[in-house]
Amino acid sequence: MATRPCQPPEWVKDAVFYQIFPDRFRNGDPSNDPPGTRPWGEIPDRISTFGGDLQGICDKLHYLQSLGVTAIYLTPIFQAPSNHKYDTQDYFQVDPAFGGNRALRELVGEAHARGMKVVLDGVFNHCGDHHPFFQDVLARGPASPYWNWFEVWGDRVVRKPEPNYACWAGVPSMPEWNHGNPEVREYLLGVVRHWLCEYAIDGWRLDTGDYLPPDFVRELYSLVKEVNPQAYVLGEVMGIAASWFKFQALDGAMNYRLREGLVAFFARGEWSADRFAHFLYGLRRSYPPENTFAMYNLVGSHDTPRFLTLCRGDRRRLILAYAFLFTYPGAPAIYYGDEVGLEGGEDPDCRRTFPWEEHLWDQTIQTPIRKLSQLRRASPALRRGELRPWQARGKLLSFLRVGGREQVLVALNAGEEAQRLGLPAPGPWRDLLAGQGSWRTEVPVPPLGMRLLRRRG
Repeated sequence: MATRPCQPPEWVKDAVFYQIFPDRFRNGDPSNDPPGTRPWGEIPDRISTFGGDLQGICDKLHYLQSLGVTAIYLTPIFQAPSNHKYDTQDYFQVDPAFGGNRALRELVGEAHARGMKVVLDGVFNHCGDHHPFFQDVLARGPASPYWNWFEVWGDRVVRKPEPNYACWAGVPSMPEWNHGNPEVREYLLGVVRHWLCEYAIDGWRLDTGDYLPPDFVRELYSLVKEVNPQAYVLGEVMGIAASWFKFQALDGAMNYRLREGLVAFFARGEWSADRFAHFLYGLRRSYPPENTFAMYNLVGSHDTPRFLTLCRGDRRRLILAYAFLFTYPGAPAIYYGDEVGLEGGEDPDCRRTFPWEEHLWDQTIQTPIRKLSQLRRASPALRRGELRPWQARGKLLSFLRVGGREQVLVALNAGEEAQRLGLPAPGPWRDLLAGQGSWRTEVPVPPLGMRLLRRRG
């Protein structure tokens, strides 16, 4: 039987990710603010910029470390005209509004000094229409040396009423690369190699993974592992990611499929615990174990409504969802601001600025997230242990994480009524959240509450 040539990085099993949309996290250097920068805290629209930059992230690494964050995922930082930077203009320059290349070098260095990883967003399906290669195609048509770097249906580029060239989701400002052209692949792989080798980044998140040719992704994956076997290759996959793992092209995927279940069970209360447990079983058994532990588990991102908004402001439901992330196999990911109660609907509302006035922070959310992060860091079973389902009834979901002589029982009650849960083995089971007390045969689980119990031996 063939063996996998590469394995996901070991550090991902222990990681706590924090996703940052750089323009909205913190403005650390107002001197690089782009023209038209809006006042911090204003509700965003699709074109507003707020001046967030890499210096702002660097200045707050101590804050991220206090949350237990060990890895940062940044949405695109390369030069582009938009606030989101998914329309790349220059893949070899960090956008001046974010501080340029020197700011990235400083951020990576400071993060590494704190034992934190930095993963960048690679937009390799398409570029922006300001990219000089596409501009040359616009100007020179078939005479351009880059004509075959894109897919144009005709003898000149037409943008209206519909573009006559391949572009992401039909968006004219995002022309797709022609990955069938070897020169295109060489160029994009050169980008991947450059930032790994010259700036020592710790991995790539591949944007629009479902749009990329699988053989190109596998080629990229092989290159990354050749440069640094411990670099992380993460795919943006909206559905089941099994084929990517069978093709040995990704370490993990953004677990949007899992998020669907989290929304249905915790946020909206539509599913029973039994239905959620069956959903989890099917998802978990779709992947090799090593990839399950390398999944990027999230409740939200820059492309989804804030989870707290989906919970209609019920902090208890948000905390339960994060408790699941911190106790389930895979790497938990915090979307910036979730931990202080930031809300928001569909894009762009989900991309609000981080409120740095501490009196605005919701400690009823931040305190338990810090605690959950501490418990996970202190427990090999929660990070690397085997998962054993226990009971799923009504709105009460419970499971065990077992590693060595340690067992941790996780009980999450997504219902409005208190429940009692029989323990899977005689006690004592120590209450990790309360910090004191123990249970022997059964434990009460409060409404919209949880229990984390540890047993040794």
